[in-house]
Amino acid sequence: MLVLPAGSNDVSRVTSSTHVIAVNTPNDNGLSLAWGGYRTSVDAIEAAAGLDLLSVLPVSVQNSLEKNVDIGPMN
Repeated sequence: MLVLPAGSNDVSRVTSSTHVIAVNTPNDNGLSLAWGGYRTSVDAIEAAAGLDLLSVLPVSVQNSLEKNVDIGPMN
């Protein structure tokens, strides 16, 4: 999930400081509601899925956003 300010033209509003939340949950009906334990990086999801999820963004922005793992609520 990309947390963007209100507006239009989503791609132009994504910057290297955009808040990103990536989660990778197992396909399991007994999944814990504590989803925060499943936080990961976009890089890890891309590697597991063989996808390039943020490919429409400039490479420098992709590199900045994809490596981080969210640590909790925004300040």
